[in-house]
Amino acid sequence: MRLGGSILLGLMLMSAPALAAPDSVGEAAEAFGVAVTSSDLKQLRSVLPEQGRVRLKLVHFGPEDGQFSAGQVEAILKDFLANGSVDSFQIVRIEGDDRNYGMVIGRAAVIDRSGRPRRVGLLLSFQPESGRWVLREIKETEE
Repeated sequence: MRLGGSILLGLMLMSAPALAAPDSVGEAAEAFGVAVTSSDLKQLRSVLPEQGRVRLKLVHFGPEDGQFSAGQVEAILKDFLANGSVDSFQIVRIEGDDRNYGMVIGRAAVIDRSGRPRRVGLLLSFQPESGRWVLREIKETEE
């Protein structure tokens, strides 16, 4: 019986979708969007850094302002998603040199913690780390 459970677990793990490392700034921004709109923050891990911190300047998603570890960023967004939601995320523009940095201007439709619909502008900054693009800043901007 124990062997059967191990085989079943192995089959389930093999059929689970792998979190692909984003090869471009656009893919990294899309991964961020999928994570927050689906409330599946496990997907966010593919774009969170293993080293260093992420700068947050959040009003509706927070409020938070400062430098945070990857685990703290995940916890902050999880806390927001416990009472609010992100209905949509759209990439407006991508800038950068495709080697050292990338910046994404985005737009999100959110339901804030008070239940009010909001349009939020987002600036997402990315840098390469170990062959993938990782978040270095999430900043809310005027919409």
